[in-house]
Formats: sequence, C-alpha cells, structure tokens
Amino acid sequence: MNKPTIILLLILILFGCKKEIKSIDIANELRGNTFNMISIFEEDTLTIEFKDSIYSVFDYNDRNLPWRIATFDNTQFLVFEKRIIALKQSDDNSFDGLLIGEKDYEIKFDLRKPKWNKDLLLGKWVTKERINLYNNDSIQKSQFGLIPQPVRPPNFSNKVFQKQSIYELTLDSIYVKYGYKQSKSIIDLNSSFEFLSMNVKSNDRITEQLWKIKILTDSIMIVDKIIMEKSFDNVGFNTMTIGNIELIKTN
Repeated sequence: MNKPTIILLLILILFGCKKEIKSIDIANELRGNTFNMISIFEEDTLTIEFKDSIYSVFDYNDRNLPWRIATFDNTQFLVFEKRIIALKQSDDNSFDGLLIGEKDYEIKFDLRKPKWNKDLLLGKWVTKERINLYNNDSIQKSQFGLIPQPVRPPNFSNKVFQKQSIYELTLDSIYVKYGYKQSKSIIDLNSSFEFLSMNVKSNDRITEQLWKIKILTDSIMIVDKIIMEKSFDNVGFNTMTIGNIELIKTN
C-alpha cells in the first residue's frame, strides 16, 4: 500500500470516527407537551405539562409554576421548584435526566400522546346518577323531594330552575347551570387531551378545578374531579378528589 493511500485512509478513519452530535433545544421539545415524569429509584410516576414558562403537575393539582432551561458546556438543565435536573434526549419521545441534590436520582420523561378526540367534549353533559334520580319517579327523593321549588330571585338570568347541574363545553369555556344560577370558566385542555383545567362553580358550595378524563365517547364521559368544597362554617375550603363520575351527553 503506497503512502498517499495510507494518508487517505487515516483521514477517512479520523473523520468517520468523529460523529457529529446534533444539538437540540430541549426547551422547545418540552414546551407545549405532557410527559410521564418517572422516578427510577422510587418507582413513582407523575404527569407534568410544560407551557411557555409555567408547568403543571396534575397528580397534585400543582398548576402554573415557573420553569426554565439553563445551559452549561453543552449540558442542559431543567430548573423548577428549586430543583435541577440535567437532561439529555434518549429518543424522539423521551428524555433521561439526573435530579441533582444531596442524593441524586435518575428521572425519565416519556411523552404522552393524544388519547382522546377532543371534539367529543363539545356539547352539554349531565351526571348520570343525578339524571337517573330526577327521571325516575319510583326512586325516593328523601326530604329534598318535599321542599318546594324556590322562587326565582330578581336579576337571575336563568328562568328555569335546574334541579341538577348542566355542563356545557365549548372550544375554550365551560358553562354550568345550577338552580337559577349560571357560572362560567375558561378551560385549558392539556396536550394529551386527558386533563381539563377550570375554575367553575357547579353549586353554591363546590368549585370544580380539574377533570381527569378516563373514558370519552360520543355519548359518555367518565372523569375523576378535583374540587374545592366550602366548609360548613363558611370560613375556608376543603380540596378533594372524587372518582369515576359518569357524565351523559344530552345533545
């Protein structure tokens, strides 16, 4: 083998071994998406959504908290809630991370893809057990059935008394009619169409904050709800989760 050939082979080996590392902007990959945040050591999984500069952890109803990406020497760090996680992309839908603290923990972020057809949400919904109660005359209504319907207060928009709450979902809002009243809230549907955030009253004591959509068809929806209920002394609120609420579409 002559000298020019040997030099050419050495050049090809050197440049062939130096694989180009494609640098990505992790902030852009996180922004607008929902992930399973998995703690490898603790075998625990949380659901987290990243927006432009805020994030939400749906499992704890932690919402609208700040986050950012910091970079040092080509390493990118997720900074949120006084925590720092070094991140690298493992594939198109996943990131591997190291939570840095007194003890380090391996963290994995897996992208949650859209689960439902969000257009099925649109329309009017009622709670199944409540509609069965009011439509079945054979079911004992206890004392509530003996109380006369209240007189409509002045300046109330609803002319018909709603015995049960009626939920109407549009592209960006939820309307709830109850009694003679109506409440409204802007809604925020996460990127996987599983978590619906709101701040809407469904009766005089309850404000609904989050629905986790577990089943969604063109006629039924089953959700877990996070609600705030006014305490009986009217001083504060109790936050609680109520599970497997079945709603029926009425239109």
